[in-house]
Amino acid sequence: MEVESNTGIPFILQKLRINSEKKFKHERVGYEIQQSIKFYLTPLNKSFKAQYSHIYYMRYLNLSKRFENNSNDSQFIELIQKIQNQQGTIKAIGTIFKEMKLKPYYFSSNSNKTLQNYVSNEDVCYLEDSSGRVKLQIHNAILCLPNRKDKIVNVSDLVTGITLMIEGQIVANNIVKVERFYLPQLPEAPLFKPLNLTSYLCLISGLNYNASECTTKYRHMIDYMQGNLYSGEGSEIPYNISQVIILGNLYSKLEEPIDQQVQNPQQDFKGVYSKIQLNIKGVDELISQLVSVTPVAIMPGVNEPVSQMFPQTPLHRSFFPESLEKSKQLIFLTNPSEFSLGELKVLGTSGQNIQDIKKCSLIKDQSDVDLLEMTLFYGHIAPTAPDTLISYPQQKQDPFVLSELPNIYFAGNMSKFGTKIAAENVRIVSVPAFSETGTICLINLHTLECFPVHIQ
Repeated sequence: MEVESNTGIPFILQKLRINSEKKFKHERVGYEIQQSIKFYLTPLNKSFKAQYSHIYYMRYLNLSKRFENNSNDSQFIELIQKIQNQQGTIKAIGTIFKEMKLKPYYFSSNSNKTLQNYVSNEDVCYLEDSSGRVKLQIHNAILCLPNRKDKIVNVSDLVTGITLMIEGQIVANNIVKVERFYLPQLPEAPLFKPLNLTSYLCLISGLNYNASECTTKYRHMIDYMQGNLYSGEGSEIPYNISQVIILGNLYSKLEEPIDQQVQNPQQDFKGVYSKIQLNIKGVDELISQLVSVTPVAIMPGVNEPVSQMFPQTPLHRSFFPESLEKSKQLIFLTNPSEFSLGELKVLGTSGQNIQDIKKCSLIKDQSDVDLLEMTLFYGHIAPTAPDTLISYPQQKQDPFVLSELPNIYFAGNMSKFGTKIAAENVRIVSVPAFSETGTICLINLHTLECFPVHIQ
């Protein structure tokens, strides 16, 4: 459904005057978010005394149970270390480790931290388990997907952290030429219990608010949510929005000074602090207007003043004094976040997991929503954590393993809007940055239909 076509500023201002008073007086229906504690890490789980090997072991332990393998199959090797004594065709389960020459090493003098992509022709893939590793030769291997749509892959298409089963020929000592890759089976399809009333979940990401730039677009967004911006077909939709979720990057990223040798560091700090203060106050004002009409939940992103380690902790309430004073409809979520909305299960991130996959692979002809779908097929929403996506070490669990499928799965701060039904009763959505596209996404909680709304 197209809600709003390309419109110019004069049209918008005209509609603002026409619709200065709300035409729909009925009360909005809100649904309380019941957040899971899956991504809330206790101080004990944030300890750095543990090794990162534990999280890979727990990942392997969980996902290896989901493969179809016959114990009577003579080709199947239970432990990778036993491959060296085998010949011919073998099958084995393990986790991919991709050795990348350009990958940044933070304790190296030549860290390549500014690179946007770490892929090179010298990259090598290994398959690992707790017993050892084997080198993989990959040339146009077949990746068998759970949706039965096979695809051709090479080393550049894979990333570290994917647990899969290989089928291939032993060509040398501890070297396997891979013919096929198999991914773990998907968990059971979730139940879908449509809400009785037509209501919408609104997803917004990448406000990137900068008080020193024009803020007209943000004001128009608030006007749309209040029902004052548009009077054509679909003008009743804003009044049926029962929940807004902001998917990280509320604040703009501060530009680093071109001149690294600042003449007056104290004065420079005051200037930066003043900009941060204005941005925080401006976002608080926007959110305070938003929570006056509909419940709002906020997830942190890479630009927020919280730990950058996955999973990110919620933003602190002190950043939103005006919003919390006006309404109790504002809550703060982790990133990633898993929660229920009515009878629907929802899972989402602010986009770091997809952005990091892009850095570690050369994905050709794949949109953001396709990459999001692949994380469902991997059974893991952040396979590159903790290798290139920094995360907390875990001893007893890998919180990013998909134990069940959600009804709605989203990622924010993507390059463009995209959506599809990835499995039965599973809607996935890539949400673009609002500051760049002026796009918000609406999901009908009665039908799982999803569409963008463009605001200028």
